[in-house]
Amino acid sequence: MPFCLRELCDGYVDWLDEEGLPDGLPFLLSPTFAYDVALNSYFLQANLLIAPWNSNANRARALLRFLNFLHFARGGKLWRDATEADPLAFHQWRRRDEAGPRVGGSTWNQEVSLVNQFYEWALRKRHIAAVPIPHRVRRPAPIGSVMRTAVSQTVPATYAHDEHGERIEWMPPRTYHSRFPLCGRLRPWKRHRIDRAATTSSSLGMPNSNGAIASSMTT
Repeated sequence: MPFCLRELCDGYVDWLDEEGLPDGLPFLLSPTFAYDVALNSYFLQANLLIAPWNSNANRARALLRFLNFLHFARGGKLWRDATEADPLAFHQWRRRDEAGPRVGGSTWNQEVSLVNQFYEWALRKRHIAAVPIPHRVRRPAPIGSVMRTAVSQTVPATYAHDEHGERIEWMPPRTYHSRFPLCGRLRPWKRHRIDRAATTSSSLGMPNSNGAIASSMTT
């Protein structure tokens, strides 16, 4: 690490200690090495203070990637100023653009969920007027599954459906034969597979997967 950055990191560590911030929590710095008090207070929630280190690190990395995208690909936009167009463009770059990382469905779902959680917190704290992540009504649960009553009725609109490649549903013989009357000679309880192909759209000129990364540090 260059001496200037090492000195900067040491200075931030001393400041964090003076402010009484807990050890082991991640914090984010802007590309100009500014510390956003409102943004980093997200990691000071009671549930995150006791969360496993790797869980908090995943939250910080997901948020860092989106904030980098806002800065480097969306004209230096700040997190408070994000609109619905920004997460949609981020999805295009992360999942579809040939110059992007083209991450899988499971990876994307985790990322967008973590970024959405941050913005929902920011809305509750009145740091923003609206969550910029587009939402849609949650799809019906597969047959036989149990839904928790606390589950939100909406999910991020860009949720991927290819996270497992296929969805397997088990159904009783009567339901099977009512759905597939022409397959009556097949044995009951046949595995029913539904391919979940994601839609594609045109590419956008976004930074490649090796683009610049804003600074982040973990004490």
